[in-house]
Amino acid sequence: MYDTKELLHRIAEGDQQAFTKMVEEYRKNIYTTALRLLHSTVLAEETLQDIFLKVWLQRKDLVTIDNFPAWLNAVARNTIYNSFQRSLKEKGTDTTEGLEGSMISALQPEQQLQEKEYTTLLQKAIDRLPARQKQTYQLIRQEGLKREEAAKAMNVSPETVKHNLEEATRKVRAYCLAQLPLSVLLLLINIK
Repeated sequence: MYDTKELLHRIAEGDQQAFTKMVEEYRKNIYTTALRLLHSTVLAEETLQDIFLKVWLQRKDLVTIDNFPAWLNAVARNTIYNSFQRSLKEKGTDTTEGLEGSMISALQPEQQLQEKEYTTLLQKAIDRLPARQKQTYQLIRQEGLKREEAAKAMNVSPETVKHNLEEATRKVRAYCLAQLPLSVLLLLINIK
């Protein structure tokens, strides 16, 4: 049995068993929160994977965190919020309503580092997409256009935009997950 500091130290050193233990300890509460706020099992599962992917990518900094549960809660809150906003944008709903008031918080320095590393990995994945999928992904996920707006800008049907976005999202997720060690990848794929 490890205490939290020792567990974080082992994760920081790349110990995948320690990471698995940490995921098992926290995933149920995070998933429950994500499901309650996002109202979608698929979106909650994807968000849960994103949260633990961010933790793994930032593992070397875990030893500097004084209150890991609070830090993880902030990462989860921000990731769930981002998923919620993205979902609203894709549905064409006004993103100024909903969770904003309860979830906005300033990022702490360690979270800023984590976001930077995650953003770098994400950008590498986006850069590998075929041109139309990349354009679709950028217009909707990064610029916040609705499907209909993206379709008009690209001079294609909304169904083509939907298909391109689904394929791009699948490829981006696959690329990001492929950058992880096999045991961590298997763990993240099986998170529910």
